[in-house]
Amino acid sequence: MRYRTHRTAACVSLAGAALALAGAARGQQLVTNGGFEAGFTGWTRANQVGSTGNFLDQTGTTSPLTGQAVQPPPQGLHAAMTDGAGPGGHVLYQDIVIPASVPQGSVQFSLFIHNTATAFTTPATLDFATPALNQQARVDLMSATADPFSVAGADVFQNLFQTAVGSPLVTGYNAFNLDITAALAGHAGQTVRLRFAETDNVNIFNFGVDGVSVSVVPAPAGAVVALPLAFLGVRRRRRPAGEAGNVG
Repeated sequence: MRYRTHRTAACVSLAGAALALAGAARGQQLVTNGGFEAGFTGWTRANQVGSTGNFLDQTGTTSPLTGQAVQPPPQGLHAAMTDGAGPGGHVLYQDIVIPASVPQGSVQFSLFIHNTATAFTTPATLDFATPALNQQARVDLMSATADPFSVAGADVFQNLFQTAVGSPLVTGYNAFNLDITAALAGHAGQTVRLRFAETDNVNIFNFGVDGVSVSVVPAPAGAVVALPLAFLGVRRRRRPAGEAGNVG
């Protein structure tokens, strides 16, 4: 019975080790409310001074403010979407704390594009009041201390998406899954910002966001887990009664 008890305890330890490895493989989630089912909890919205519209809660198949025909949220019942009857610059972001070690990191999100202008125009600014035409959307991993509308190279660690001249003006929600290991590892232990931005000064532009996730794997794949000696093929030899152990 004593042997059976030891074996049971070892099995429990092995199961715990397996669960620990499975948890590490799934990674640690850094984004709060990535599906917007709790509104904008965990997120910050910013609009350029003088803008019309905002990032708003989108449900169903019409845009939140102007009633444009759009795709429904791909996950759950809610998504975030820009809408406005006039020109504006809009930013939606969340600041996330990066673990001290990032062997692997990835970002996932789904984006909807509905540009009612005849083309995208992408000057190196998110200022809708610039004399140039400005009709674009972008996603960036950037400094948490920078101006939310900055596109300076020193502030943007990695551009994750940007509309381009000639891109389709209307798309359904498309899912993205991107590697951001290098950007996160370069700012391990720091706070960084995940930003979604849209600017329009030509015509209505609905930019939808849903299913946002940033995950990191805190332990390298194949990490060694300490297991009970019985599972490593090692057994302690039972000494006969009265036998003294060796010294040295």
